[in-house]
Order: sequence, then C-alpha cells, then structure tokens
Amino acid sequence: MSQLRGRRAAALILLVALVLLGALPAGRAEAQGKIYFPQTGHFLGGAFRSYWERNGGVEIFGYPVSPEFVQNRDGRVAQYFERARFELDVVNNQAVISLGLVGREYTAARGLGFPPVAPVRAPGLRFFPETGHTLRGEFRNFWERRGGLRIFGYPISEEFVQQLDDGRNYLVQYFERGRFELIGNRVRLGTLGSALVPCQLRPGFAANAPPSAPVPEGSPESCAIIPDFVARVFPSSSAPGTTLGFESRGYAGGEEVALWINLAAGGVRAIPYRAIADADGGVLVGFRTLTTDPPGTYSIVGQGLRSGRVTVASFRLER
Repeated sequence: MSQLRGRRAAALILLVALVLLGALPAGRAEAQGKIYFPQTGHFLGGAFRSYWERNGGVEIFGYPVSPEFVQNRDGRVAQYFERARFELDVVNNQAVISLGLVGREYTAARGLGFPPVAPVRAPGLRFFPETGHTLRGEFRNFWERRGGLRIFGYPISEEFVQQLDDGRNYLVQYFERGRFELIGNRVRLGTLGSALVPCQLRPGFAANAPPSAPVPEGSPESCAIIPDFVARVFPSSSAPGTTLGFESRGYAGGEEVALWINLAAGGVRAIPYRAIADADGGVLVGFRTLTTDPPGTYSIVGQGLRSGRVTVASFRLER
C-alpha cells in the first residue's frame, strides 16, 4: 500500500510539472515556452504564464519574484509575483489557477485589523455584507473594470490614509488579494507579493539557466547566510539626471558584473561599463539617470558574467 501511495504521489508531481511546463495539451496551458524577466531574474511559463497573460500581466500582477515552488503547507505548486501569488490545482488534466489571499496574509502578519462597518446605502457606494466593508470612487471603478471579486476578492478594510515604505502617505484600501493605492487619480496596486515571498525563494537565476521543475519551498532558516540586503539603490528616490549608487552582494569574488536599467515606460538601457566584484563578492558602483527620464519606478540589474548571479534593486524618479 505504501508503494502504491508513493507511485501516486510521484505521478501527481510529474503531472503538475508537465502542466506548468506546458507539456500537456490543456487549453491555454499548452506549450508556450518560458519567458525570462531580467527585472527580477525569474522565469514564467506554462499554466502560470497563460493565466498571467490573460488576466492583466505586469500591470495587475507585476513581475515574478520567485520560481515555481512546492508549498510546504499543502504541497501545491505556487509562484509569487510582485502583487500576487498563483497556486495550481490539476483537475481532469486541466490546470486550474487560483490566487492566494495575500491581502489577508499581509494584514495579519502586520497586526492590522479592520472592524466591519454598519450596512449603508448611498449613491456610488457598494456595501459587501460578506466582509462588512464598502467600495466607492476610483477604487470601485478599478475593482469593477479590472477583475473584481475573481482577481481581488472582497474589500477587507475601508479607505484610509497609510504611510507606505517610501515614507509618504497614500489613500489605500485592502482586499483579500491585494492593496489599492491612489496616486493622484490613478490606482496603483501594492507589492504585497514581494513583501510576503519567503526569503529563500527570492534570489534570481541567470537568463540561460531556468529551473527544470518546481523547486521545494525550503525553510527561511537557510536565509541566515544571506546578507541583510542583496541589492539596493541609494538614494531610493531622486530627480531625473541624478547620480545614484548601486550596492549589491552575492557575486563571485573578482568577477565582472554587467549592468543595465529597466525603464519605467518599458525597455532597457545598457550601462556602458561593468562593475568588478570585490573579494567578498560585493559591488559598489555609481550610475546616472537622464534629465529626460520621466517620473516612475525603475530598477537596475547586475548580472555576474562568471557566476550568472542576478541581483535587482528598484528606485523612483520624481520631479
């Protein structure tokens, strides 16, 4: 009996891997190949790629920030993105993707609680008895246009002003699967996936070395050997045309490190020189933005030419 269970478990793992890699003729999960994101050093393929592309891509979910991995808690295959976590079930040889409750997990991890409000009716206001919270204005428009309950889940807070990681105050609202942030009259999605991804899954891969199958989730204890930071830009926010610093660790001692900038509007700008890692595998180098660069979120990427190690650090330009 134990051998039979073992064979069944092995077969299930193989089936999951085949669906994720696009090897089963399962609708939109058919073979499409993996795409590599130098912004984070991670790959996206198979069923997760199909779902990502059909439901909003980088605007809604952001870039992948982990490889496909097997969750410790339930054995499901999952992948973190900047704003979400995808989870896979296989039903009748078809990949069924669901979204993790990153909004609930993030607020619980930070001890944030939002008591329900009394039922209310008002023009332009929608009340959800399931959670006891309301939705209105730009947040309601965005929720209804960009996927609603299926993508974001129910609201779990009211609108309120919160100081975010950049030290600024924003009007925000939490949902079961995300956080809305109002920037002027534009809704931005918070990077809760990046905040929740386990530290051992964050390191990226070289562009020519994708994982061949979902990796084990592992344990955060393995992160004890990882420095307090892997890469950073300082200052993290500045005006266009400013010289910034890029500090990164984890390269092979003495290797050359290629550098490029991922632009806010899309595309890449090469940096016309290479950094040299010190004996401990660290890099400290300056780079300059252009006075014509528009405001937005950018990132700088360093890739070791011998080790293949990829590190990424984001920064903002504001006028």
